[in-house]
Amino acid sequence: MKLILHLLILLLLAACGSLRNEVSPSLLSTEGEKLVVNSYISPQDTLLSVKVSRSKPVLGEQTDALPYTVDNAIVSLTDGNRVVVLRYLSDKQWYQAKANLLPIVTGKTYTLTVSTPDGKQVTASAIVPKPVPVNQGILDSTIVTLGNRLQKIYSVRFDWQDPPNEPNFYEYAAYFRWGYNNDPYGQVNQQSNSLRSLSFARENRTGNLLTDDRQDGTLLTSLAAEVGLVEVNATTPNAVEALKKLTMGRVLPNPQVILRLLSAEELYYRYTDAIIRQRENRSNPFAEPVLIPTNIKGGLGCFAAYNRTEKVFPLR
Repeated sequence: MKLILHLLILLLLAACGSLRNEVSPSLLSTEGEKLVVNSYISPQDTLLSVKVSRSKPVLGEQTDALPYTVDNAIVSLTDGNRVVVLRYLSDKQWYQAKANLLPIVTGKTYTLTVSTPDGKQVTASAIVPKPVPVNQGILDSTIVTLGNRLQKIYSVRFDWQDPPNEPNFYEYAAYFRWGYNNDPYGQVNQQSNSLRSLSFARENRTGNLLTDDRQDGTLLTSLAAEVGLVEVNATTPNAVEALKKLTMGRVLPNPQVILRLLSAEELYYRYTDAIIRQRENRSNPFAEPVLIPTNIKGGLGCFAAYNRTEKVFPLR
């Protein structure tokens, strides 16, 4: 019996040892460093921005002494007729130009070129997709008991009509603000203290990304995002009825939700989705590696376009 037990232990140890595989350096990429370019253009933006950096190869020449950010490149953007050269801003560590120098127009193709003094040059092109308007916001509320408080928790979702007979790719967001005068354009001031980004529930690791695959031409709906809450003391006479009558409009001045929808190129969707999955896999040693797509010819990164629409949803 002891002999059989010893044989089983030896077999198990041998099986465990077989999980270890030596990787030959010849199988790893020895390709040198590449330029990494990231830029997104939209008709609604007032600035054109491009981030340029360099990759760090696993093997080959060590480049640790060189800065990660490239600050001496020539960065240009053209629509085929006009060309604008972006200048480097050291405080932001990216290249920038005013959008009125080269307006971004729906349906047009734009080409980005980046070259460096050491002879590297990369290019990429993007086509600005059509905007897709937000249809409507949908407000829901749930009453819960928390200690001696009764709370009414608000959540919001919104929908839009997907254009038929064409592939479409989306990313959506929402913001909560209060204390504003009515703004017919619903522009979001990111510097305001009375504005915050809403967090949508995540499903199947997609973040706030959505495609019309298998639902072309239908009414698409975002996931729900919690907006905020109002509450009363549970000992208040007729507390439930009092809470039903209480609204965010009675607690905060002019509360609003800004609903935002990006109609994006396919590469924007695939690249953003891959980055999300890669970040989630960093702490998992058993996860499969995530391949990051790129359209930067001769380099890495993403140059893509999107069209943004927004709608203000007032909370009464």
